[in-house]
Amino acid sequence: MPKSTSRKAGPRAAPARRSQAERREAARERILDAAEELFGKIGFYGVTLRDVAAAAEADTALLHYYFEGKAGLFDEVVARRAELVNRTRLESLERYERESAGKMTAHGVVSAYLTPTFTLLMSGGAGFRHYARVISKVNSTGLSDDFNVSVTPFDPVVQKMVAMLKRVRPERSEADLYWFYHMLSGAISLSLAETGRIDALSGGLCKSSDFEAILARMVAIFSAGFDGLPSAQDASSR
Repeated sequence: MPKSTSRKAGPRAAPARRSQAERREAARERILDAAEELFGKIGFYGVTLRDVAAAAEADTALLHYYFEGKAGLFDEVVARRAELVNRTRLESLERYERESAGKMTAHGVVSAYLTPTFTLLMSGGAGFRHYARVISKVNSTGLSDDFNVSVTPFDPVVQKMVAMLKRVRPERSEADLYWFYHMLSGAISLSLAETGRIDALSGGLCKSSDFEAILARMVAIFSAGFDGLPSAQDASSR
């Protein structure tokens, strides 16, 4: 029987040490993750910097260093994922604009605007679900000295959608276009909040976490609602 030739394992290579910049960035992301979850669950006024520091296992002084207070931290939480949300929405709208070959419909525009948001919710993990709840609270918060909720990072893409809807129905008044978005935004915000109310009302027939069902019905209801708006001339004659 041949002798087994075993080799002694050589010394393991030490794990690469992260640079100071990498450690700082990791700490910053950990703080933002913790803040995102807490703001999403409790809201801006129910969360303290100490709460976030404890959840992130960080010193409160570090939060002041990175974000200069709670309002700055909240703004960073909102802005962190906004670039991805904006980019995917804009790409979806522009793709539909190209592929429709000048024959856009309200159904197509609304679908192109809503689909990226709900796709991210279905595939983006817990982080996006927490972020969605933060945005739902931003959309339903009144004006405050702490932060300005009347202007958001999402406004340019909203304006793009409104402009596309105007091309679909040029006879619609400017006011009705923005009222339409206002109502759509309310439905989005309620859906992002996942309150569980529809679960209770329907006896479990509908679920607030069923984003696929929400998307399909929201597109159908709001595109039909847009088509039902009176023209600017008809509205002024009432």
